Amino acid sequence: MNSQKIMNEFEEYILTYFNDFQDSKLKEAMLYALMGAGKRFRPRLIFSAVKDPYKAFPCALALELVHNYSLVHDDLPAMDDDDYRRGKLATHKKYGEALAILVGDALLTESFKVLALNYQGDTLKKLVDLLSSYAGAKGMVYGQYLDLENEGKSDISLDLLNEIDHYKTACLFIAALKMAMVLNHDEANADLYQALGEKIGILFQIQDDLFDIIRSEEETGKPQKSDLKKGKVTALRFKSVKEVESELAHEFAKTFDLIERFDFDTTELRELLEILKRR
Repeated sequence: MNSQKIMNEFEEYILTYFNDFQDSKLKEAMLYALMGAGKRFRPRLIFSAVKDPYKAFPCALALELVHNYSLVHDDLPAMDDDDYRRGKLATHKKYGEALAILVGDALLTESFKVLALNYQGDTLKKLVDLLSSYAGAKGMVYGQYLDLENEGKSDISLDLLNEIDHYKTACLFIAALKMAMVLNHDEANADLYQALGEKIGILFQIQDDLFDIIRSEEETGKPQKSDLKKGKVTALRFKSVKEVESELAHEFAKTFDLIERFDFDTTELRELLEILKRR
């Protein structure tokens, strides 16, 4: 599979989806939030785990719509209060808070329409259940609640950090792989898809915690040490930079071993994990 070709075509697929939307500031702001410097890691994860990536385009778009809605709302003053995202002004700083809220609402709502337009029957039911479960109050949104509830507190535990990382970050990675599972008709291996999504999601979050400390604003797209200054619950609240780097190396090795347990060609999955490791 030509990964770059797939991703280029996926970008075109996103833009084409919005062709029949009314021209307005809302549409402009939605595309501003959705397009640009994002890594599209969750769509790439789906594509690397399915037999036919093109059939997975609607799943990948639905997941990106949810992911980017969450970022738009995360950046709002009432939540993380970030002025920049991916090296450019956050949506609310460019378009105002009211429109940013509507952008998030619209992106989230549209995600389920994408699935409804492209799948049917039992497949549609399973995909909607997965997305709503892992993105909603039993998944990502619950993680956001825990994150906000414990911001600035000193009496936090490593168990709480692990819980926040699972819900806030790993849940959408699990959703990506379980969507691939549904498209592969491979529910017998649900535990394996779940475990890999959990592993990759946690690795992704720990890397972000580390980058907040060791990388510049130019590299991360936001001020250095911004999470620590806000009192966020991150891995660096409990461990040194060297300890976190050592943990990452150990967990990446375990994740590569986990990938080998799948019974399909895992070349794309392994290559994607290498990209994550080197980012």
